[in-house]
Amino acid sequence: MNLATAKEAYRDARKLLALASEEWCASYDVERGRSEICSKEPMTGEVEPIALILPECSREDRRLMSHAPTYMRAMDFLLQLAFDEIVRLRRSSGQRAEKPKDFAAECSMKCAEPAFKKYLEERHGLATPLTNDRAATRVRSILAISSRKELNEDAAAAERWRQLRADFDLWRRHG
Repeated sequence: MNLATAKEAYRDARKLLALASEEWCASYDVERGRSEICSKEPMTGEVEPIALILPECSREDRRLMSHAPTYMRAMDFLLQLAFDEIVRLRRSSGQRAEKPKDFAAECSMKCAEPAFKKYLEERHGLATPLTNDRAATRVRSILAISSRKELNEDAAAAERWRQLRADFDLWRRHG
């Protein structure tokens, strides 16, 4: 059975389950000498035969057939709980999922900060005048990257950026 077939069968079973008798039972008709599956009317308790069970039918098959509505409703109930839990978990994990850091954008903003440009001048030889473009070029050289977008695509480049940023933060605190 493939997924599409299983989904269709499940939808069909749910529709039929709403229409089927709520409870079945097995009975033995002594006069006729045969086993039957019977439907039980929930309001009156009246038992009505709905299927004949042949003698070759195993005890397990007979039990499965006689309890089919109860088993189906139990499985449907459990599936609905599972589906609800999956939806709840997806929503909660979606809310908690952190958006990946955009190191390229962060680097671009840092290169526009006067303090970062001063740091690059003092620690990494950035030539004057201290422009954003010169700062960006110097950072690419320090990090050994050709484009800032590599900071989002290459874990090693991102780690080098984090180290440079940490060194800058240390320099800013202690001069």
